[in-house]
Amino acid sequence: MADAAEPKQPYDKHDEDPAHREQRIRERAYSMWEADGRPDGRAEQYWNRAQELIEDENLSAFPPSASRGNRT
Repeated sequence: MADAAEPKQPYDKHDEDPAHREQRIRERAYSMWEADGRPDGRAEQYWNRAQELIEDENLSAFPPSASRGNRT
């Protein structure tokens, strides 16, 4: 008899690989930079803001994909 599929493990925000975290920050900073029209000379500002957002997401009770706001 085949074993039932293992349930998906819950999101563990404290178990993130540092390289993966840095990649998430890089992608977020790039997206924000593009959305703002690619201004020159503000790379550090975008990096810091992206880092704050990623840290906020990691402190959230739900991962970003599960946190969809209040849908009524």
